[in-house]
Amino acid sequence: MYPIIFSLLLLIIGIFIYTWLEFRKITRVHIKLRNQGISKDLKLIKKYLKTSDGFRIASWYMPAKNPKAVIILVDGYKEMSEDKIRMFGHAEYLKKAGYSTLLVDLRSFGESDGSKITFGIKEWKDIETAYDYAKSLPKNKNIKIGFLGISMGGVISIITSAITGKGDFIIASTPFANFKSLFDFRLKKRKLPSFLFLPILRAVVLFELGFNYEYYTAINMIKKVNVPILITSAKNDQIVNSNDAKKIYDKTSSPKEYWQTNTSHKVFKDNPKELQKKILSFLSKYI
Repeated sequence: MYPIIFSLLLLIIGIFIYTWLEFRKITRVHIKLRNQGISKDLKLIKKYLKTSDGFRIASWYMPAKNPKAVIILVDGYKEMSEDKIRMFGHAEYLKKAGYSTLLVDLRSFGESDGSKITFGIKEWKDIETAYDYAKSLPKNKNIKIGFLGISMGGVISIITSAITGKGDFIIASTPFANFKSLFDFRLKKRKLPSFLFLPILRAVVLFELGFNYEYYTAINMIKKVNVPILITSAKNDQIVNSNDAKKIYDKTSSPKEYWQTNTSHKVFKDNPKELQKKILSFLSKYI
């Protein structure tokens, strides 16, 4: 009897250590990014901003002439520079349509400070800082400012609006609903048994992200959002559960739109024209 209990205890300890190390590998990083192949027409204005908790955040402002609005571009978890370059792609078509944009490197990405990713728990402060900077520019004094977030960036956009009350609209593409849904989906993709790994992973996250980490989720925060929101999902998503976007949408009480596309998680890469069309249509309706 005792050898069996001892063996099970060793197994659980082993899984806990493995899970903790894997989680730290994802979050305890500073991912380098390069700005390359960017259109000269964007006329980037680079500025370092200081967050309320002391982080230096790199930003690039791309003004349009007589802008209809300013859109803060909030990317998700990035592993390759091409993901960041794609955000500049959003800036290009938005500028042609008359919108100024502001892109930031979230903490622990690119040229910003930081060495730990928190999936939105802290990053909303980066976006609040970006909003305050955009609002402080004389040209933007009387125009609307909103967020366009991709994946984790969509979650961060929702959290920022909910906590601060700042932002006049939100576009959230392929967001995850909460940590449980994200972890469960990723475990299944790695063919690891959720019933065994999920409780241990959630215990690890308590130590890494704090005991109130589930408070900072899109499905929880969306109830506090009262501005127009467009939520998109990807039917063939292999990164987050494609059903999460609809769950968030269903909890939304503000003016809202929902669109699902037959693409992978990288909607803008797979179907750029249709996504542009949806975004510009949403903006023309609510700006």
